[in-house]
Amino acid sequence: MPRLRARSPLRACVVTIALWIIPAMPVSAAQEGPQPAFREHRLLEAAAKAKLQAAARRAESERTPNQDDYDVHHYDLDITLNPSIQLLSGTAATSVTVLAGPLTTLDLDLQGDMSVSAATSGGAPATWTHLEDVVTVDLDRAYATGETLTVSLTYSGDPSGGYFGWDSHAGEDMIWTLSEPYGAREWWPCKDLVSDKADSVDVRVTVPEPLTVASNGLLVSEVDNGWTRSFHWRSRYPIVTYLVSLAAYPYYVYSDWYTPLAGGDPMEIRFFVFPDDYDELQENFSLTVLMMEAFAQRFGEYPFVEEKYGHAQFTWGGGIENQTITSLGGWWIDGISHELAHQWWGDSVSFAGFEHIWLAEGFASWCEAWWRELSEGTGTYHFYMDMVAYFGPGTIYVEDPLNEPIFDHQLSYDKASWVVHMLRHVLGDEDFFTGLALYAETHAYGHATTEQFQGVMEQVSGRDLDAFFAQWIYGEYYPHYRFDWTPGPGGDTVELTIEQVQTNTGLFAMPIDLRVTTTSGAQDFVVENSQATEDYTLPVSGEPLSVALDPERWILRRVESEVTNPSFERGILLVNGISWSDYGDEIGAAYADSAFWGEHPISFWDAFPEPDGGYPSTLPAPLGHGPVPGDTLGQFSALIWVGDRSWVDYPYWLETPIASYLETGGNVFLAARNGSVFLGAELEDYLGVTWAETGAVLGNCVAAQPGLVDIPLTGDQSWNDVFLTDVGPHSMLLFKDTVNFSDERGVGAHAQPPGGGTHRPDGARLVHIAGRPYRMGHDALRHNSEFILGELFGEPFGATAAPAVAAARPRLEANHPNPFNPETTIRFWLPESGVIDLAVYDAQGRRLRTLLAGERPAGAGELRWDGRDAAGRLAASGVYLLRLDAAGNQAAARKLIMLK
Repeated sequence: MPRLRARSPLRACVVTIALWIIPAMPVSAAQEGPQPAFREHRLLEAAAKAKLQAAARRAESERTPNQDDYDVHHYDLDITLNPSIQLLSGTAATSVTVLAGPLTTLDLDLQGDMSVSAATSGGAPATWTHLEDVVTVDLDRAYATGETLTVSLTYSGDPSGGYFGWDSHAGEDMIWTLSEPYGAREWWPCKDLVSDKADSVDVRVTVPEPLTVASNGLLVSEVDNGWTRSFHWRSRYPIVTYLVSLAAYPYYVYSDWYTPLAGGDPMEIRFFVFPDDYDELQENFSLTVLMMEAFAQRFGEYPFVEEKYGHAQFTWGGGIENQTITSLGGWWIDGISHELAHQWWGDSVSFAGFEHIWLAEGFASWCEAWWRELSEGTGTYHFYMDMVAYFGPGTIYVEDPLNEPIFDHQLSYDKASWVVHMLRHVLGDEDFFTGLALYAETHAYGHATTEQFQGVMEQVSGRDLDAFFAQWIYGEYYPHYRFDWTPGPGGDTVELTIEQVQTNTGLFAMPIDLRVTTTSGAQDFVVENSQATEDYTLPVSGEPLSVALDPERWILRRVESEVTNPSFERGILLVNGISWSDYGDEIGAAYADSAFWGEHPISFWDAFPEPDGGYPSTLPAPLGHGPVPGDTLGQFSALIWVGDRSWVDYPYWLETPIASYLETGGNVFLAARNGSVFLGAELEDYLGVTWAETGAVLGNCVAAQPGLVDIPLTGDQSWNDVFLTDVGPHSMLLFKDTVNFSDERGVGAHAQPPGGGTHRPDGARLVHIAGRPYRMGHDALRHNSEFILGELFGEPFGATAAPAVAAARPRLEANHPNPFNPETTIRFWLPESGVIDLAVYDAQGRRLRTLLAGERPAGAGELRWDGRDAAGRLAASGVYLLRLDAAGNQAAARKLIMLK
């Protein structure tokens, strides 16, 4: 095994605090509608499980020596629940086989707050001791190796806490369990170790009318006792203690059916739902059968096909993959796919210890993305993976589960899902899915380690995966690539150099996809890369135009590009880095009010796909999605990045050559929370700030310079990074928080390095304003944005005055307003003087009116169209085309929308 690299102690502390802050919450508060956005389910699940881990009294590493001397075969629970006085009482029988005799006592885990009133061994009364969280039963005789025995405990108490809840919903009692990682012992006596699966379990529960109990396996009986009801559930598949479950509520119960791969009788999928949620949840719950069919075809038959699957709603804001009966705190699609996938990964094939938790959570998290691929296409799959990319420290392998966070969503869930994603591409779909199916079959109903999973995938693929698992499971961080290329001397090759320039971890050995675009089209290559610097010669047909490294983002990496010959000719580029699915109404309203650019014309780039309802009318059509390439960025004189950090825009920010752009003289305005993460050490020094608190809540945003105004905060401003108000010699404090900290803190700063950039002496300026930009007063933000762009950045920038301006096409800027009624301002730019023709055409391509014709000087121009045709008649509402033709250059065109 490679040398293990532990998760950073500092990082472990920070993550634990973060997960405690996200509470387990009722459905009505947690889900914010029937289907929260991508990834929210795993955040809530990770938060809930992390909270339970933190509350655990004893971990698996603290097993007693006695527990190694026997193997559990069967549990039989018979309990009564009385929510009115919050009392659980009953008997639990445990049947075992002796592994190392003679055995004279038997240790079972049961929290010390529960009271044991009787014990039996071999059917006879037995004595016992209950010290702390261990009950030791004195056996009726000494049992030899290989013998079987049964002990029972009669016990009672109030197990309420993190693992067992007396709760309510809509005025009715709701009782739930969530026992991972170490919580089964909180409500029933057992050998609470993930390494020992019982072969079977019976769960008998008596509850008051009108409660219905959902549990594992098949329903054997349901008896109406008058004032109470008794339910007997039985599972005959091996099961880990933390997956034994019960949920009780006056559920509405309904069923769907799954037909096994081999045919035969369908298997029931039973849904236990809150009646008031039924109308909203059934559409998403109906996808369960389709998901099961898809997963079974690739992973092998649903592992518990002789029993059932089901969902039981409960009041936590997440989910738990209880075997055959998932508990869900909502009905989002990704939660359904995640918990269903766990039936293969975590329930049937369990991890051998919580060190290997990624084999469950990483697999199930990847299945969320894969289901999106199956149902929505590869574009959504890759976007989903981009959204959960994690670039921080820490290892996926949990070296010390007792003291490190097991359920770190960024490592155990997000980065672990990227390991599955990357392994898929390294092996190819055929070997990858064949390997998954073999892994599921080989370790069905048992346990597996990372090394055993690696062995199966090597067996199928014939590929040595030592380096892959060493660097991605036991190592930290990711590769940081820099590459350069030139056409080969004969014109039929590309000479390529790839460097790995990361300094916080070792080298990575990975196959890398390359896409070379030539005059004959695109050609794809794969190169093996493992050295600090490696050269490659790629045979191509046609003149090479560009090279892209890992164009479909199959590697968790950073690819560094550069701005090499900027023209700065195209004005301002606005980049949206805010999730439309999460904050669409809030950020859409800010964009509708032009809050980040005011009267300045802009071009637009969206890190995210287009929102379902389309863009606000103030935004022009996006030039692209994802990271901004260096050759595109260099065309603009200023960049506005409206960011959030919590979702996908951060990796796209990393891919956009911000530092190189600043170096050449571009100006950057970053409005985002978590500024310390966005800026990193390099840009932190550039901005001239020293971070004082991270992950903080802002209290206000007070202007610190003439010309700026205070910005009202219109909603929650959590997870922000603030800095000391004493900024660097080439920096200026713009805004500060005067109420939420012991001393005033900086929340906005401007840096202007002496000498500017290499291609623009008065450029290279950086402004950062901390906060959730979609929760700031629009009028104040608009005023300040205009001040920053106009007074600090010098917009509109006269591109013709800049050094090293590249040859360019004529350009039409976004007209303002658009839509308009009946007038709009049109701006254009000419790279050189000459004869032009600027005209408006209708939807049928007929010239409506000539606006300008004849000789024009180079540079910017502006005019207003009053919405009238050549005869002076006011044009009808509709879409029109504005076209600019300049002699010797290509035409430029833009849509105009008149709305009356």
